[in-house]
Amino acid sequence: MTTASVIGREFEFKLLGTLTDDISEFQLLEQVDEALDSRMIEEVVGTAERYRFSHALVQETLAAELSTSRRVRLHARIGEALENLRRDDLEAHSGELAHHFAEAEPVLGPDKLVRYSLLAGEQALAAYAYEEGLGHFQRALEAKGVALDSSEPAQDQETAALFFGLARAQSVTSERDQLGEAFAILSRAFEYYAEAGNVARAVAAAEFPIAAPATRIPDVAQLMARALTLVPADSHE
Repeated sequence: MTTASVIGREFEFKLLGTLTDDISEFQLLEQVDEALDSRMIEEVVGTAERYRFSHALVQETLAAELSTSRRVRLHARIGEALENLRRDDLEAHSGELAHHFAEAEPVLGPDKLVRYSLLAGEQALAAYAYEEGLGHFQRALEAKGVALDSSEPAQDQETAALFFGLARAQSVTSERDQLGEAFAILSRAFEYYAEAGNVARAVAAAEFPIAAPATRIPDVAQLMARALTLVPADSHE
């Protein structure tokens, strides 16, 4: 159950089985049955072969028994196994993947952490979970070593997408007097898109309502004016 505790409060037998290749499926089933009998875990109602630790403290205690080195490597194995199992629906599981690859960053590096944090952030925004999305975007930018207090444009498409996501999350979660910071982040995404010739994304950034009309942010009009030069005069944009 120690391996299961690193997967999370809930876990699937199929995923657990891919991580315990040192014992047979029958032996693993026996261990699961023993954990059920002792009420350490319980079956998740309405699902097949999915279990939940009865108390979060039990899961946390088991995970804490592992050394940091072993736990990090186990997160890496879990992330890669989950990635393989969910390869046809990665976006829906991007939050789990981002978590495991964040924990595994010391051994795997930041690439997968950044990729799935971006996906998870967009999923969170789509579900109106703005605080959650904010965390995903910030974590990915930190992993990439991108300074948020700079005015430099994004250096690549991935960073621009993270800036755009972060600005959208900040536009909802920030206080009114902090919306200028969100606009500054948005501008860094716009600059990249404009320079790269990605007109659709540049326009999307420029027309995003970063603040209510009554809120005055310097340079908004200039950004819109620049965006207008990128599109045909008779277009919808």
